[in-house]
Amino acid sequence: MTHTPAAPARQRWMFLAVLLTIAALILSACSAKIETQLGLESAEKGTRTILVSFNMKDNQDKVKGGTQALDASVRKHLPEGMEYEGIQSEGEKARATFKVSFSSVDEYHSKVTSLLKASGSDIKPQISIINSDQGLVQGIQVKENFSSGDLLGWLPEALVVDGVVSASNKNSVLSSSDETTVKFGEKEVKNSGGSKISAKDVQDRGFRNVILDVKEKDGGYSVMVSFVAKEIMNTETASAVDAYLNQVKPEGSELKKGLESSQAKAYAPSASTASAKEEVGRTLTFSASSIEDLSNGLKKLFGAGSTDLSASREVVAKDNNFTVQKKISGLLDCALLCSPSGDGLTLTIMDTNDKSYMVDPEGRASSSRSGGSSTLIAVDRVSSRQIEMKSMKVATSLGLDGSMEARFLYAFPTADVAGAEQKLKDVFAGGGNDETEVRQDGDATIVSVKVRGKDQNEFNQRLNEYLPDSKVTVTRPGGYHPFGSDYIVTPEIKLSSKLGNYYAAPFEFTFKAPTFSSLEQQKVDAANSIAKSSQHVQLSVNGGELSVKTDRGVSTTSGLTVPVSGLSMTDVIVDAVIVGLLLLILILLFLFRKKIAAARAKGRERRAASAAALGAAAGVATGYGATQADAQGGYPAQNYGAQNGYPAQGGYAAQPGYPAQNTAYAAGDDSPTQVFTPQHGLNYGENEPTKAMPAYDAQAAQTAQPAQPVQPTQPGQQVQPGQTAQQPVQPNQFGADDGDVLQ
Repeated sequence: MTHTPAAPARQRWMFLAVLLTIAALILSACSAKIETQLGLESAEKGTRTILVSFNMKDNQDKVKGGTQALDASVRKHLPEGMEYEGIQSEGEKARATFKVSFSSVDEYHSKVTSLLKASGSDIKPQISIINSDQGLVQGIQVKENFSSGDLLGWLPEALVVDGVVSASNKNSVLSSSDETTVKFGEKEVKNSGGSKISAKDVQDRGFRNVILDVKEKDGGYSVMVSFVAKEIMNTETASAVDAYLNQVKPEGSELKKGLESSQAKAYAPSASTASAKEEVGRTLTFSASSIEDLSNGLKKLFGAGSTDLSASREVVAKDNNFTVQKKISGLLDCALLCSPSGDGLTLTIMDTNDKSYMVDPEGRASSSRSGGSSTLIAVDRVSSRQIEMKSMKVATSLGLDGSMEARFLYAFPTADVAGAEQKLKDVFAGGGNDETEVRQDGDATIVSVKVRGKDQNEFNQRLNEYLPDSKVTVTRPGGYHPFGSDYIVTPEIKLSSKLGNYYAAPFEFTFKAPTFSSLEQQKVDAANSIAKSSQHVQLSVNGGELSVKTDRGVSTTSGLTVPVSGLSMTDVIVDAVIVGLLLLILILLFLFRKKIAAARAKGRERRAASAAALGAAAGVATGYGATQADAQGGYPAQNYGAQNGYPAQGGYAAQPGYPAQNTAYAAGDDSPTQVFTPQHGLNYGENEPTKAMPAYDAQAAQTAQPAQPVQPTQPGQQVQPGQTAQQPVQPNQFGADDGDVLQ
């Protein structure tokens, strides 16, 4: 029993085929046909010829001005790098000829790049032309990732701009498909890539897979290349493979039998014995000190001139966070090692943190394979890593004059931010009144920002401009305090606006008290008991400086209190005035010390004279009773009744051990202390003020008393009987002249 398809189904398929054919004819009538011929004289020199054919009869209502208008528009807009040979007409058919000639692959690549840019295409060209009698894959191989239609992308819009075709017909100017042939000399190489060239004529001994693993290490790269065979290699194939790989391997590399990479083993042909496992592939390892060293090693290994790698590094700032982006770009061509029928080349790049480089979406290719080729890949890999801040420090200080200053120090690893100093400065810089600098300190790059104000108000204004809602407050008692007073400093610095995600970096806050001020650890601990109790916060005082450290980072210093003791500016000024006056007095005493000494000497002389006078007066006073009694009767009446003289008083009995009364002091004994201290006993040899004085002998006293000077008798004055002279003038006990013994 046989099964025959139903007739209606067959008819539907035939009807659909007819419709597609009619549509193709309509499209071909509206669009120009593109043919490409790539003629190569060698692997470096050749010409790409592009033929654009169209039917003028079918398009005369769509092309204004005919072939003359087309020719003029093409010549007007022809981009650099392309040659135009005009339009040739044959009846109703016309054909325009364009050419791109080159004498090297680099020149060809440069011209194609320029044409693609002029066409508005974002394709980054890849070109590989190989004609080799060496390698595991020998023969001719040509690969490209663009078409001739891509190179003529500028033409439709040029015709629209010049009015040759309408804007509605712009997309139908060129055909979406074209025919492409490749010739190497006189030999035509079969193209299997359609409109994009992928032509080869080779003898294939290549590998099914070539897996390239690259890892950053010690500033360079460690490389492992795994060559996976299509099948277990026999002795002849293995010998040819080893001979070639030993010839092209980079200097210092090591070639081993078998496969070590787990990824490579997954692609390997099945093998169970040890000897068979050694022939499923080869493993090559080597080290590269730089991206240039890596590129040169791979060029030698792969053997294709188009292989080339380069690296770039950039620090990107976003939302006050920094990211270091490292890019590796270029081309890898394993056409001499990779079988055209295999899976081609696979690339993996790992950074120092074992994170894979990702395909750059903005690169020349969105995948490791481009243009349908597995042996020629565009490399655009990027590694993005956030830069960690090493530390953050805020150093504040208070001046004796009330000025305030804060330094913000942001430290980053130099290895991560090298070359990005200006970006760091731009992100962390303060306002126009702030000072910002970037400097190196060992393995750290430090961004330093200084905010300063002549007083608290100015400082807080500038601080608020740099860090919104931030301020530092100093609270002092009023009045004068000769030995200083206690005051409080409260820093409220909100760092989140500058730190972003870096708030978790190790943080330190320091405060330096002004001159004549100090801090005490006990007071600081008491004022910040919560912070003190945390195991992640360290509070330490060293003289007039406070340090607060934490390994957890902070976003604000609110809640921190700094108790300080010391003098204010007013206290210092008043104390200085007092000390100055004291110094002035001492200086004056020093300058006039000679005059003062002379005055003191003079005073001593006067005191000596006064003492002598007092001594004389004391001698007169000892006989004053009898003499006075006698003298009273000698004065005239002076309007009073005559006074009778006092009777003479009997002398006192002399006391044993004391001299007789009315005895004058010895000559030269003018010490004022003699007046007030007891005299030495006559025959005793010691002072005995408590012993009884001998009885007073008036006659002896009168006999021993020296003669007193006699004052002249005043007119009309009569001398009293028994009075021989007027009573002597009593001396002034404070001195004869002015009585000031201190002068």
